[in-house]
Amino acid sequence: MTVRRTGNSPSDVEKLANDSDSSSFAQLLGLMTIEAHRGYALSSLRLSEKKHVNFHGGTHGAAIFAVADHACGVCGNSLGRKAVLVNSSMNYIANPVLGSTVEAEARMIHEGNKAGTMLVNVKDSDGKLLAHCQATVYFLSGSENNKKGELLHK
Repeated sequence: MTVRRTGNSPSDVEKLANDSDSSSFAQLLGLMTIEAHRGYALSSLRLSEKKHVNFHGGTHGAAIFAVADHACGVCGNSLGRKAVLVNSSMNYIANPVLGSTVEAEARMIHEGNKAGTMLVNVKDSDGKLLAHCQATVYFLSGSENNKKGELLHK
């Protein structure tokens, strides 16, 4: 994992990415954080014919959602506030090839007092858009407030 460290102190962002990558679920599926900084995360997943196949023989949609959710978790928590996903909506556009690697890029587009909104694109290694997701995180009470309401990415 390579984590670009900007925004929060380097140890906070790196620890967040490492904690997320070392969770039992991330380990089970093979999810990894490639890059993370304040309001941004890039995660990847190498699709396996043993782990990520659906009953039609293609890539299971849950694998695509999982890599997007992994990026959301790191992105949402990169602001120095504890965040949990409360809503998401994903549009599946294309089915990736099993054996390939997909990447999910999450960007926080709004950070409010209690909630944040992220946009996530999942692409294959050629840059082809596979899925698009909008997600909402809730900031748990007692979390530190950092620049609430600021538009982070255009």
